[in-house]
Amino acid sequence: MKIVTTLEELWAARAAFPGPVGLVPTMGFLHEGHLSLVRRARKECASVV
Repeated sequence: MKIVTTLEELWAARAAFPGPVGLVPTMGFLHEGHLSLVRRARKECASVV
């Protein structure tokens, strides 16, 4: 896990990912709905966070 605290750190972290990045936000409890979104993001994006 990488924690960023400034916009500059965020931009640098984003630059490390090639192509589109799929974001699947959660509130800590992963369920099948989240996993379905992760699977779809993996098909459509180069990276998933």
